[in-house]
Amino acid sequence: MTDKKNLYTIKEFSELTDISPNALRYYDKIGLFSPSFKDPNTGYRYYTLNEFESIGVIQTLQQLGLTLEEIRDYMKNKTVFSSYKLLKKQHENISAKIEELALLKHYLIEKIELLDSIISDSINEKIIHKQYPERMGYGSDKICQSYEEIKSESARIIEKYSKSLFISSSYAVYIPGSDLINGAFRENFYCVIFDIIKEENTRFSKIIFPAGEYVTCRYCGTSFERNATVERLLAYINSKGYKIAGNAVQLCIIDENLTNLDSEKINEIQIPISKY
Repeated sequence: MTDKKNLYTIKEFSELTDISPNALRYYDKIGLFSPSFKDPNTGYRYYTLNEFESIGVIQTLQQLGLTLEEIRDYMKNKTVFSSYKLLKKQHENISAKIEELALLKHYLIEKIELLDSIISDSINEKIIHKQYPERMGYGSDKICQSYEEIKSESARIIEKYSKSLFISSSYAVYIPGSDLINGAFRENFYCVIFDIIKEENTRFSKIIFPAGEYVTCRYCGTSFERNATVERLLAYINSKGYKIAGNAVQLCIIDENLTNLDSEKINEIQIPISKY
């Protein structure tokens, strides 16, 4: 005979486990988890102490990302081998999510620090020398004439949506070194995406931005309002006797992803130089 002290109504069991009565009824309906004791006199069904361990397993498996249907099938057919396979698979899934979250955290810190510097100071439009390591991206040879075209072409390069790229500095525009020399930068706007890996047979080209010294300058405005800033940089490079040393980067520091106001958008032009 079951000790009445160890019997729990659905309300009591709900309060003890933090699972709503509706959820417990649904578990019962789909055959996942049911009260194990039925009072022969009243017909009322009760949970017992034995159910606490089972509900704990269900909650853990939900935290591991399994659906209720997957949990039900596992609970009905579990063996040591099936438990091993399940735990190994979920460990791999969690490890991948941790790596994704770590990258997302890195992008967030990078973006917040950048926005902190911009919000705390007015935009500095001075020409500044910076050192960069070699960077590589995948670029398109399609000339874009609007931000919608940049977004569309960027999506084609990436091939699928990526949440982390939204807050990173992976979206950019590049300026071929030849366009800087012949003036074609005034009309030609090309997409480039950093921080992705593609198969060797991709139709998009690897664009290399050489390691070394760059002259840089920021400006307020859209991606398509760069000409005056590029011309300032080119005049500066010429006045110093420097040479253009490769492809330039146009980073969209604050773009349409962060503001709808053109007056708040900020771009930075980075042109590699050689002093010899």
